[in-house]
Amino acid sequence: MIKYLGLLILIPTLAIAGAKTIGGKKDYTRQQKIQRGDIIEKKYTTCRIKKIVQSRSGEQACIYEGGNKTFELMFDNNCPKQFKCIYNPNSKEPNIDNVMDSLNSIGK
Repeated sequence: MIKYLGLLILIPTLAIAGAKTIGGKKDYTRQQKIQRGDIIEKKYTTCRIKKIVQSRSGEQACIYEGGNKTFELMFDNNCPKQFKCIYNPNSKEPNIDNVMDSLNSIGK
């Protein structure tokens, strides 16, 4: 009887040895990476048209304003009334005079 108890103590079992892993660890999912802070998602806001200026060459410069003073500048022949832009709080409003001067100098 004592021999059997001695053998049971000396023979390691899987429970004592710990878990065995086969292969590498699995990578985190996208949602887990976002929650951990590994991936930073961009935030968007709705930017609405604030000002349209026409250049001599025919292009339009459109300035949009979104939430928390988010400003966006777009050059287009048709300026949409609103669109989704990247949230950038407390940004500077683009100086339309400098932009129009550069557009007019290109058109010459």
